[in-house]
Amino acid sequence: MTAVLNETIAKRIAAVFRRLGSDFDGEVVAAAAALKRILMSEGLSINDLAIVLENCNGEIEERKYSDKDAEIIFARGVDKGRAEQMRAQQAPREFYDRNGEPRWNEIALFCRRNQARLRNDWERTFIDDMAGVTLLREPSAKQARYLLAIFVRLGGHYDPQNMRW
Repeated sequence: MTAVLNETIAKRIAAVFRRLGSDFDGEVVAAAAALKRILMSEGLSINDLAIVLENCNGEIEERKYSDKDAEIIFARGVDKGRAEQMRAQQAPREFYDRNGEPRWNEIALFCRRNQARLRNDWERTFIDDMAGVTLLREPSAKQARYLLAIFVRLGGHYDPQNMRW
């Protein structure tokens, strides 16, 4: 049978272990004896405690996240996700027609209006070309992927669930 060092046991050991730092020899001896008793009652040894210390990768952590902390963090994430969904649903449809098809020229022009935020000269040239090309025809699949990626990065809205392409 393998002993397990759970949070409750770890807290008991830590409380006694801290008393080993006392300035009074009697307290140090009593703490050492208490530590041995706790470890023995839990089926652990000093060597097991040493293994735990060795496996901490040199990181000293005063407090780990509790289950309650994890629940709070999870709830915040869920709330943030819901808020983003609501924002996406309320996004202006000026870039898509009723059928969910993209209005490529509107998307290209949006990117062109935000040209200062483009990453490099290649993107600027690409967007200038797309602003003209999309007046006459739809972009190729590869061009559409690039154009859409730039559009989203610049703050445009894309909802793949409602798109038909």
